[in-house]
Amino acid sequence: MELSVSELSKHLGVAPDTIERWVRQGKLPVFKKGINYRFDTKELAKWASKHNISLKFSDKGAPQKEIESAMPLSFAVQNGGVYFDIQGNDVNSVLKSSIKKIDRIPDDFKTDLLDRLIKREKALSTGIGNGIAIPHPREQLSYLESPVVSICFLDHPVDYKALDNQPVSILFFILCPTLKIHLHLLSALSFCLRDGQFIGFLKSRPDCVALVEKIEIIQKANPI
Repeated sequence: MELSVSELSKHLGVAPDTIERWVRQGKLPVFKKGINYRFDTKELAKWASKHNISLKFSDKGAPQKEIESAMPLSFAVQNGGVYFDIQGNDVNSVLKSSIKKIDRIPDDFKTDLLDRLIKREKALSTGIGNGIAIPHPREQLSYLESPVVSICFLDHPVDYKALDNQPVSILFFILCPTLKIHLHLLSALSFCLRDGQFIGFLKSRPDCVALVEKIEIIQKANPI
């Protein structure tokens, strides 16, 4: 089966411009049909496997996605990790520094993700108040095998145009392969962030183990 640039961009969850840039850089298996780039799915599958990227061309993976939609927030945080001393003086620079550190995102995909996150913030800030923001792209990241919630503690607070006009020092990145998983994790995280004690706990800048344990306690007491 053959795919066009537009079709491949939807399968991977990246912008068509990113696909074309990768072609120019020789990073994708590609051939030309007339003046158009085309991609053979068998060659793409080999490329995806080599780079540990999820790439499915049928609905065979759908049942697994349904199971993942109920994945607990604690697992997604453990999967995404916690990062400290993020540098930057504004929204764009702290997003760039954060994405650079999140190792669950393949390096070749980081520029595309950063562009999407910046566009999202320009449209409407994800700063929710209490010094916290929840950056996420409008389109889901189909290349991810499993959802990622990465917490980044900034070196110093920055103006994030948050709802309460307070500077932000903690970023919760929600990065998911499907919208259903994203909505589930966003709901679970929002529940935790309504807890004043949890907010206070975050201010202590806990490590990943302590943070996951705290979220598990909340999940057990209040199944989400």
